Amino acid sequence: MNVKDLVSVYNQYYNHSNLRIFFVSGHNNQIEEITENEENGSRQFGIYVILSRTEAQLIKLVSLNFEDLGIIEVTLNDVEDQIKHDWTSYLKKVISYLKQAGYRINRGMDILIYSNLPNEIGLSSSRTIEALTSTMLKTLYE
Repeated sequence: MNVKDLVSVYNQYYNHSNLRIFFVSGHNNQIEEITENEENGSRQFGIYVILSRTEAQLIKLVSLNFEDLGIIEVTLNDVEDQIKHDWTSYLKKVISYLKQAGYRINRGMDILIYSNLPNEIGLSSSRTIEALTSTMLKTLYE
């Protein structure tokens, strides 16, 4: 799936125009922000995240790798609650930690994640998802 396809799928779920697109390679864990017009080029295996900041106090998460779970909604006040969905726990932990550290994460996000890595390796590892989440939040809330 290329970036344009992912943007199209994102718009089926959320339909925002102000998108940010991130990619982390499954080979070297280098995180980069890309545009929706870029071709995949050397980005063959890794994790893509498309997101848009919203005015709501709600984070909406969907993974194309676990699409049967649908959109998972978490309020900004509930990120520390019991983990109910395994794949979202990494994002929720980082958001909770950064809020405790004083970051003003006061607006929601609509997030789509897609990995073309085998699910057996856990979306490339929890550390990669956590690093990617940290980079996204820094970009959105600086």
